[in-house]
Amino acid sequence: MPGSAQLVRAVDGSEETLVADAVLIATGGHPRELPDAQPDGERILNWTQVYDLTELPEELIVVGSGVTGAEFAGAYQALGSKVTLVSSRDRVLPGEDPDAAAVLEEVFRRRGMNVMARSRAESAKRVGDRVEVTLSDGRVISGSHCLMAVGAIPNSAGMGLEEAGVKLRDSGHIWTDKVSRTTAPGVYAAGDVTGVFALASVAAMQGRIAMYHFLGDAVAPLNLKTVSSNVFTDPEIATVGYTQADVDGGKIDAVVVKLPLLRNPRAKMQGIRDGFVKLMCRPGTGIVVGGCVVSPRASDSSTHLDRCRHI
Repeated sequence: MPGSAQLVRAVDGSEETLVADAVLIATGGHPRELPDAQPDGERILNWTQVYDLTELPEELIVVGSGVTGAEFAGAYQALGSKVTLVSSRDRVLPGEDPDAAAVLEEVFRRRGMNVMARSRAESAKRVGDRVEVTLSDGRVISGSHCLMAVGAIPNSAGMGLEEAGVKLRDSGHIWTDKVSRTTAPGVYAAGDVTGVFALASVAAMQGRIAMYHFLGDAVAPLNLKTVSSNVFTDPEIATVGYTQADVDGGKIDAVVVKLPLLRNPRAKMQGIRDGFVKLMCRPGTGIVVGGCVVSPRASDSSTHLDRCRHI
């Protein structure tokens, strides 16, 4: 790498210099933590520590209503925990289709979840075998466990990346172009450390594109409008292509068509009452440019939606 390099030491203290024609940085990310809500791995947990639980939380407080928070909240509620979901936004899943988020929030509430919208957590502390979470308005909620799902931080610090010519965004994510190149010659990046799209499938796609490009093979640049995204709640949410927000914001000229599952005969026969199919279509031609499905096993529809976009 031209410029300065970072000397890396192994765990045992030994040093080794690695020489390569290309470097792929795929260091991922780690859970973001609040200063006054430090996880202890027992009662206050981040989204990696929660997998180590050996008992079902009796009363679980989930702080954060993004994809991670919503998935864990729904899963633990289904397992029998009494769940409180603390959301600093007006609704759960603020980055998803608003109609889809509304359906999921209504289902959460109907099943007994306490969804606290417009409520920002300031701190979390252990009080014996309990956890108390203090909100910004002074309210205090109590539970047996607390899951902090307040985002992720890229693993890019302390690696000497900027000294080597690799540009970082203000968020700490590595800047990449559509073929996974960084600003340093011969250095590529993929996955959560780039902040492109926090999906394992996208990370793998970025890595493949990077290596194909380095080897000189013909490769299509990354196109996020062809990426299927799924939220594994109950009901599931599947999206692909342009969104309702893109249409409302004038990014694309499209007509939005929405079919509630309550009007679908097969859904009626199966007792499915929550969800819909929404398509974004070109006016005049009806060509599908995007879609959102909310239903049981909606993730199975992602491929079909994407195929419709290419007809």
